[in-house]
Amino acid sequence: MDVLYNRLKPFVDQEICRCTSLHGLLLVDLLSSNPLHCAECKNEVEPERLGLTQRQVDDIADWYMVAKALFLLWLDSGEYEMYAKEKLLDKNGQVNVVGLSLAKELSALYPTLYWWFSDSDDGEPQNCPNCGDELDTAVKHGTGKCEKCRVIV
Repeated sequence: MDVLYNRLKPFVDQEICRCTSLHGLLLVDLLSSNPLHCAECKNEVEPERLGLTQRQVDDIADWYMVAKALFLLWLDSGEYEMYAKEKLLDKNGQVNVVGLSLAKELSALYPTLYWWFSDSDDGEPQNCPNCGDELDTAVKHGTGKCEKCRVIV
C-alpha cells in the first residue's frame, strides 16, 4: 500500500468493496477506518482505487477524525451526548460544512453523497437537513437523499 493512502486504509479486507465498477461513493462514518464507501454495496472503497491526492487524503482523514469523535461522544450517551448531537445536526457546523464540501469535491471523481447524521429517536427524516426540501426516498441505503445538496440520511 502506498504511504499516501495510509490514513484511510481499511483495517479489514472483508469489508472492502469488490464491485467491478464503482458508480458512486458515500462519505459516511460507519465506525470503520475509512469513511469512503461504495454507494452500491456500502463496503469501504480503498482510497488508491480513487486516485486521491495527498491533500484529499489528508482533508478526508482530518474531517473523519472530527466526525468520528462527535459520533462516539453521541454514542456514549454521557454528558456530551446532546452537545455532540447538536454539532452533528448543525447545518452550519464545521463537520457538516466540511463533509458537504468533500462530497462535492469527490463528486468530480465519482458521484458522492454525504451521509448526514440522524437520530432514530427523532423519527425518520422527511426533509433534507441542509436545504429543507423533501427527500427522495428511492434509495438503496438510508432513508432518503437530496441530490441538490449531495446528502443522504
